[in-house]
Amino acid sequence: MRIELTESFQRSVHDLGADERAAVFDVLLSLPEGIGDPHRHAGTVLRKLHPSGVWEARIGLGLRLVFTFARGTATLVLVGNHDEVRRFLRSL
Repeated sequence: MRIELTESFQRSVHDLGADERAAVFDVLLSLPEGIGDPHRHAGTVLRKLHPSGVWEARIGLGLRLVFTFARGTATLVLVGNHDEVRRFLRSL
């Protein structure tokens, strides 16, 4: 699986603390497993947010990783809290 980073993703990660960045990295490493079997109950929790192919991976209790997945490429769009993700979805 290939991973692409958007500028908005890079900006959102830049504002995180070291522990939160490490948690984002852990989720990134688990994405291939989670996408291969999105219904399993352990590990990364993935959820489809929008019919256009926008997905969310939970990072702890307060953060979400928003990405799209097409043709073997996960394009990371945003890391944010629940309200930031809702704002992003409204902009689609």
